[in-house]
Amino acid sequence: MVFEGGYHGGVFFFASAGGSPINAPFPFIVAQYNDAEGAARLIAEHAHELAAVIVEPLQGSGGVIPGEQAFLQALHQATAAHDVLLVFDEVMTSRLATGGLQKVVGVTPDLTTLGKYLGGGLAFGAFGGRADLMAHFDPSRADALPHAGTFNNAVLTMAAGAAGLTQVYTAGEVKRLNGLGDRLRDRLNGFAAEHDLHFCATGYGSMVGLHFTRGPVRSVADLPAAAELRALLHLRMLEAGYSYARRGFVALSLPLEEPDIDGFAEAVEAFLQRGFAQLGARSS
Repeated sequence: MVFEGGYHGGVFFFASAGGSPINAPFPFIVAQYNDAEGAARLIAEHAHELAAVIVEPLQGSGGVIPGEQAFLQALHQATAAHDVLLVFDEVMTSRLATGGLQKVVGVTPDLTTLGKYLGGGLAFGAFGGRADLMAHFDPSRADALPHAGTFNNAVLTMAAGAAGLTQVYTAGEVKRLNGLGDRLRDRLNGFAAEHDLHFCATGYGSMVGLHFTRGPVRSVADLPAAAELRALLHLRMLEAGYSYARRGFVALSLPLEEPDIDGFAEAVEAFLQRGFAQLGARSS
């Protein structure tokens, strides 16, 4: 089971209920994100054929939409009750806490996938989880599952990753960077509310999503078709010296400080106050 809006790599992408045309040809059940009751019902209905439920505890590419604690807890309870594996894709979200976002929401999955910055800027990917599951990869077992890979035992990546997590992206820096994201979201949402605009910022900590809707945004179904506005804002922000993903995805990086966040917010506010209002964006 996957969720609409989920992204788990180029061949596991579900921007729409139909998924990407180049997805791996596995049989998928696509549920709605943050629908705890619906997901639990589908897990019960399909338990006899479900291998796993994979979910981002915060959808990144899908709109930087946080998974509600009740939703993630419901997935944990339903999968445990029906002997189905629960996999958290924390490739993006592990940056949000020293124990990943699962530590924040208090839900421990059966397996977790990791990647990106944990390699210290070098090619990296990993997965881990319950000891009884990981024991199947023990090469000393006669029935071991093979796990070959080009980057296995890449000592340079491991050294860079260890240095990054102990000397660069420390617990203090995690807290500081998350604080900058909270500052940006709070300021933009306050501005939109004050000026009665159809705009909101979503996310958690250092991951921020920009959307042309009042919100709340609980799933991709809540996002408007505003491609032209997103593109125009992106171009205006590039003119102002700020770069992020055109779809409205903002991931803050360590060199940033409060003046950078305030400057970004000012540039967004200038667009909203002048250009956005002139385009008649006060109507949904």
